[in-house]
Amino acid sequence: MYNCELFSVQKNSADVQMLSESIDNIAHAIYKSDIRVLFKTDIDATEKAFTKVLKTSDKSGDEIDYNIFVNALDTTDSSSFKSLFYNFIKSAEASLPKSEENSALTPKIKISTIKDLGNGYNGYCFKIFSKHYVVLPLASLTGVEVEALVTDAVNKAQNIFKQNEESCPDGIAYIERPALPQVKKKEGFFMSFIPHKGDSKNNVIRKIVVLLAIIAFIVSAAYLINEFAIKPYLNSQITSEIHDIAYNTTTDSGDDTTPETQNWEALKKLNKEIVAWITLKGTKIDYPVLEHKGDNAYSQYYLNHTYKKSYSSYGSVFVDYRSTDSVKSKNVILHGHNIRDGSMFNALMGYGDLKGNLNFYKKHPIIEFNTPEANGQYKIISVFKTSTYYDHDDGKFFNYMQGSFLSDAEFMNYVYNVRIRSLINCPVMVNEDDQLLTLSTCSYEFTGFRTVVVARKLRDGEKATVNTEIATVNSAAVFPACYYQRYGGSKPEILTFKKAYSKGLINWYDGAGNLEGSEELTETVKSNPTEDPSNPGEVGGGGLINYYEVKFVNHDGSEYYTLSVKEGDSVTPPGGTPTLPKDDYYDYTFTGWLTDGLDLNNVHYSMTIYPNFTATLKPPKTQ
Repeated sequence: MYNCELFSVQKNSADVQMLSESIDNIAHAIYKSDIRVLFKTDIDATEKAFTKVLKTSDKSGDEIDYNIFVNALDTTDSSSFKSLFYNFIKSAEASLPKSEENSALTPKIKISTIKDLGNGYNGYCFKIFSKHYVVLPLASLTGVEVEALVTDAVNKAQNIFKQNEESCPDGIAYIERPALPQVKKKEGFFMSFIPHKGDSKNNVIRKIVVLLAIIAFIVSAAYLINEFAIKPYLNSQITSEIHDIAYNTTTDSGDDTTPETQNWEALKKLNKEIVAWITLKGTKIDYPVLEHKGDNAYSQYYLNHTYKKSYSSYGSVFVDYRSTDSVKSKNVILHGHNIRDGSMFNALMGYGDLKGNLNFYKKHPIIEFNTPEANGQYKIISVFKTSTYYDHDDGKFFNYMQGSFLSDAEFMNYVYNVRIRSLINCPVMVNEDDQLLTLSTCSYEFTGFRTVVVARKLRDGEKATVNTEIATVNSAAVFPACYYQRYGGSKPEILTFKKAYSKGLINWYDGAGNLEGSEELTETVKSNPTEDPSNPGEVGGGGLINYYEVKFVNHDGSEYYTLSVKEGDSVTPPGGTPTLPKDDYYDYTFTGWLTDGLDLNNVHYSMTIYPNFTATLKPPKTQ
């Protein structure tokens, strides 16, 4: 099975919308050809955008085998293909290895035409080692429905790749290289790579190709250095800075081994939105917890901002907006990125992948969660894997992101649901009077999966110890339906807390037992439609839910306000008044946002929206 990233080229809004509406049907259709769509990405129809995305198309945690560009071409000849891919292909060819058998042969990428896609329009495909590229024309120009166009083109491309396998196994053809002109004199290093007067045409081309290769190497090296050296270093620096602020190294008793509590006065001066501190001893989880009051389903501020409020892909650990009573909520839900360098919530993966890791759990059964009011310790009661995709669970989606409950019965039914999913049978009792702490991070066992760790607060007078020796791996842990579709087996029966308790199936409850109210999980009910969606792409239905970036910018193109909008939702322009600096002759007045041709009531593609200003001529200055 090949993993695929499907690119929606933003060339024609009608074609973009048609692709969005058909994305799930397309994914299902090409899945039959052993191609699984993992990502759908919007891309501008410019050479610069293509070159950038071609160099950075792999997503962390998933190896991409196929890159399919839909609605990219608008000419019957190859000119539109060349305008988008010329520089990338030339750069790639310059870095290809020479033939070991014959040094006189030149490596070239084998580009094949995908013929007869409709109305005289063709597509193109090529391969570079394990990467396959398929480029398609605008569906509206071919006269073919986009689903049929993509399916037909992908099947034809696969046949082409198979035909080329023997002669060009890595997508590379070796051709005879013309003899280089005889060198009359030695050139210095600089002149060896810079075209100059007197060079032959072939030598100019050679130097340009070498220059492009050097530039490509520098850009790629800079990207790798930034991702794997600079970003981790900067994140480590800001983490170290706040540790210095938060911690004192000794106690008043003179015991250097016992740290004092966090310095909340200093932390609040740094950022009033720091509401707690979380620690998992023996791991890198030792971070401030932030909460942004403006968060909602489409915008979580600290998902990509540090405690200094500067942008960072590492983000911060933050409280989910559904925990409406902040750190006093019945279930305090925290989010943190799974960063490959081991920072943020990456350590949660130590509890297991699709099977519980008892050794890690035994070393880390307790989470420390301190607030300005009090220090707290929480005993882990569940470690489970779940999906954020409705169709991964055959219409029985469990929404673990529930911060409050309408009754004790609902709360205990929620606890029952997280415990039957746990990879580990944690020997910790729970009842309706307990408070929960839920840690959530991305994981990559399936697309859209999450690793979730749930713990309950230490009770008054209770010791911070767990008899981990009696913990066991849960061989009957409940997974989403997609797990059983891939690995076989059948999903265990899911009851409710009251039914399971009455049957003697629960040995971890120590409450009064007289639970009042409905057991219905309100957030889970909201997440599941009352009947099967008729359209696979419908929101809440059986497929990908797309989000698009809508960016409002200042007069100079800098960011004014950006949000992520779910497909089909509306956008309200931000408040405030963008300004355009005055000059010697005119005053400028903001008159609104330029939205002509944009449907803000039904978002189906990414947008960049600019401000509109009227200019008023200044009166002449009096002498």
